[in-house]
Amino acid sequence: MLIVTEHETPIVPIPPNCNDAGKTPMRKLFTLSADGKLRLRAPDGVETEIQARRRNVLLLIDTSGSMAGAKIEQAKGGAIDFANSATRKGYATALAIFADRAAMVCDPSLDAVDFTRKIARLEIGLVGGATDLAAGLVLAGKFPELAAVVVVTDGQTNNNKAALDAGARLKSRGVDVICIGTDDADREFLKRLATRADLALHVTAQELRSAITGASLLLGGGNGL
Repeated sequence: MLIVTEHETPIVPIPPNCNDAGKTPMRKLFTLSADGKLRLRAPDGVETEIQARRRNVLLLIDTSGSMAGAKIEQAKGGAIDFANSATRKGYATALAIFADRAAMVCDPSLDAVDFTRKIARLEIGLVGGATDLAAGLVLAGKFPELAAVVVVTDGQTNNNKAALDAGARLKSRGVDVICIGTDDADREFLKRLATRADLALHVTAQELRSAITGASLLLGGGNGL
């Protein structure tokens, strides 16, 4: 039986290579330090902390003029709910907005208080009034580690082809694209943009918050969609 004390405790030995008959076995141990971090101890005693690969998800929200009023409030509430749910699954949530251009609002975060504070400052018109979704997807492509991007929009994009091209580049990297549209958003376009047609939703403006919240269920505990 494995007993973990307050101090560093070896937990998984790596057996020597069975083909190296007659050679001195080179043992390496995974150890758990007192602060709960996993480390790899080499035969010479040198230890290296094993960095867990953080999974990031990006919420990409349309802040063009047509999103004013109840829709942007629905989107903000849904974003907070989504981030809380994603955090429980081990995802750090980032937030970006797009209109005439795209901009980051919050870098990937596991801090619910910080995320909520930044969401509260979100306003229509911060980056213009058009719907340049392609700019947002290009911004998403700059993330070195990204599991999924969730697009929230209520209108037609400035350039469908540019958005589809940017989306294709993300998908080629294994990034899942989830689309949530309302009002005048083009359903067929969103189906083409999403990783799969069933990851493209079209809801009423009153259902926008619940749809964004529900998108967190598609993260599947961090094991892919």
